[in-house]
Amino acid sequence: MADLRQRPPQVTRAHSLPHLGCLTYSAENGLYAASIAAGSGTIGRALLSKNPGTLNWAEPSPVGYDGPPQTLCWADHSLWVGDPTNATRIELTDRGTCQDVKNWVLPEDGWSTKYHCGITTDSLGRVYFSNEWYKGQIYRGENDKVTKHTFSLNGYDHLSEAVPVPGTGRITMIHAVSGKGRMEECLLELDMDTGRCRIAPLPGMGEGLKLRWFTGDWLLVQGNGEILSDDFAQLINRNTREVLRIRPGMFGGEKMQHIGILTDGTVVIVTRRDRVGPVFRYPIDFWGFLRTANKPKKLEWREYKEVYPNLPIFLPPKATERKIILKKDSLTILGSVFAPPFTLSQLAEKLGPARIVLQNGTRKSPVTDRESPYTQALALWDELGLQGWLDEDEQTIKTLGVRVAAQGEYAVRQIFDGAVWIGFKDYREASWKDFAGFAHTLKLGGFTVYTRLPGPVPEEQSAQKAKLEALSAMVQISWKEPEKKAAKAQKYKLSKPTEPVLHFDTFNFKLAVMEVLMYEKGLLAPKLDAHEFAREYSRRKIDIDAEGYEPIPEIRKWLEKYQIPERLARSVTEIEMDGGSEIYTQLCPFWDGEDGAFDLNTITEAELRQFPNLKHITLMSSKPEQVLPILERCGIEVDLL
Repeated sequence: MADLRQRPPQVTRAHSLPHLGCLTYSAENGLYAASIAAGSGTIGRALLSKNPGTLNWAEPSPVGYDGPPQTLCWADHSLWVGDPTNATRIELTDRGTCQDVKNWVLPEDGWSTKYHCGITTDSLGRVYFSNEWYKGQIYRGENDKVTKHTFSLNGYDHLSEAVPVPGTGRITMIHAVSGKGRMEECLLELDMDTGRCRIAPLPGMGEGLKLRWFTGDWLLVQGNGEILSDDFAQLINRNTREVLRIRPGMFGGEKMQHIGILTDGTVVIVTRRDRVGPVFRYPIDFWGFLRTANKPKKLEWREYKEVYPNLPIFLPPKATERKIILKKDSLTILGSVFAPPFTLSQLAEKLGPARIVLQNGTRKSPVTDRESPYTQALALWDELGLQGWLDEDEQTIKTLGVRVAAQGEYAVRQIFDGAVWIGFKDYREASWKDFAGFAHTLKLGGFTVYTRLPGPVPEEQSAQKAKLEALSAMVQISWKEPEKKAAKAQKYKLSKPTEPVLHFDTFNFKLAVMEVLMYEKGLLAPKLDAHEFAREYSRRKIDIDAEGYEPIPEIRKWLEKYQIPERLARSVTEIEMDGGSEIYTQLCPFWDGEDGAFDLNTITEAELRQFPNLKHITLMSSKPEQVLPILERCGIEVDLL
């Protein structure tokens, strides 16, 4: 045992625990698990320890295995253990002691004595295990019950190193496809409920890849290190798709063996030096070094049209090559943008002429229940997999369908060999709602979309299997002019003046004038109401209760910009300044009138001369000596508060 937090690592030798392997840690339970071959090595056991450095291990389960188990998987408060013929769940208490043990003996077959049971979990608390390597049947454990899963594994896929995608029922694992003269291993993301999946090539990685979670959003794909031209490992961020390569020679000329990360974020790299053995390296700026040592690279996901496990042996085409993209106000087909409503001539101009087909059928009346014949005109672009249903004018396309799979009977002859996106996601990952219990629908702007997401047909709907599978082969897009919402009131939107306006040098004097014209005489509109202003204001949320103890900046700015017509100046004959004036309670709703915020301590003769009929002011000022001379020169009587 080596404690890598110490430098050099603190080593404890354990002669009494031979063949200890598969060390794994559960942060949730604070426990380590490992496997061991007991006695002669033919019987294996699972072990638990709170601190492996003390060499104090306990056997939580009486179940013995065919050799040391090579699969250990944590799932909440349970440890799952697998050997070629068994899957065992060891349920633990909060204290880390054994509470219950359940064992499932897997069916024997030609492969089961050779390969260990693969076990993984998803982020929804479900456990999956399979008893063989080639096309193995998957079993699912959920709520203390194990059932046969709806689909099996594809080819040589294995669950032992699959990693759950956080917050979903999807897992990520290594999957092989046919490449240039050899099998190429890729990254496969699989939805365990629907069988929908996507794949990403891993160029430069070779074969024999191992996948595990590294830290945060990062996955680690590690190669076998046998071929020097292949990367030793690649770190992949599953959110940003950033790929950081770890190539031979980046950390010295020694052969790299392992890379790990400690709980404090310290990265440890293990290399092997001739005649020395393992060497532990602690990079100072691991992430920065990788980014400067590599060209920027992104993981390239490709979408499968097929549902797992019925996948082709070759990679699907690149998603960037051929796309149909639906947005709120447009539909883009292979780079050509079409705005609704769609017409036959509009599409034909960019996509070429359509094949027109008349389709006959019968329609049942919902009132009389009688059937009547009808004829439907279809516009078909076979090479694109597009089928348009024409309206009665035979020009407007009321619904446009994209054929995404081969099953079902449709007039359009081919399927679309590209990707269908809704917004910035593959259509299968969009936010769909259930429709009538057998299909899915969503709304995007004026568009309504219908399909059935691909996936296994539930047993209770098996009688309609062909119909339901056909629904998943077409994405139907209809458009209807959205109802226009009533324009939001813009009572406080200021317009440009169309007549001469008054000029103010002093904001507090302008407030005193607005009190007279807006609240006393009702000559200015709109009459400012702070709460109404806050509700209308859209750039941020104004919280009057929290902000009303100080002048509210947006209201002050509105008052500063407010233009008073010059013709109203003659209406101002007297100004009575008072701490309870309405204009102040709208600008600063909870002002207590004690801080002199609105005192008139400065004024200019120019702004006073604009008011020829102003003869008296009740003055609120903390520095009257600065304004009294100016008021007297303008012939204005003054009473001091």
